[in-house]
Amino acid sequence: MKEGFWGNYETGIWFQIDEHEMWLRRGGNAAKLGVPKDVIAEFSHYAARETLLPFVYRHAPVMRWRCHGESVTFEFCADDWGKPLALIRGWGTMFAGNFLLLRMVNFRDMEIRETLWKDWRR
Repeated sequence: MKEGFWGNYETGIWFQIDEHEMWLRRGGNAAKLGVPKDVIAEFSHYAARETLLPFVYRHAPVMRWRCHGESVTFEFCADDWGKPLALIRGWGTMFAGNFLLLRMVNFRDMEIRETLWKDWRR
């Protein structure tokens, strides 16, 4: 399982994608995700994935995640964990097995939380 996703934790929508940067830059995808137009207008100033993705996290209520077999890593930048966790919970309810490890990284303060799905549901 190596699937990738982008989601908006304000709207609750998410999309299964191929590669995070390429998908975001491609044909209106960022707008569908809910990235503001003024943020999209700045994309051309960020040639590298390593600079574009953190810029988008800071200026839009979005998160990306990638499945890595027995774990999934979620990355976002939010003042509050509530809405990102709700989006993760919604996705997990549909796809997670008991022993899937969820690794959540909030770039706001570099806090990292990890749990097995079975422990989250308690």
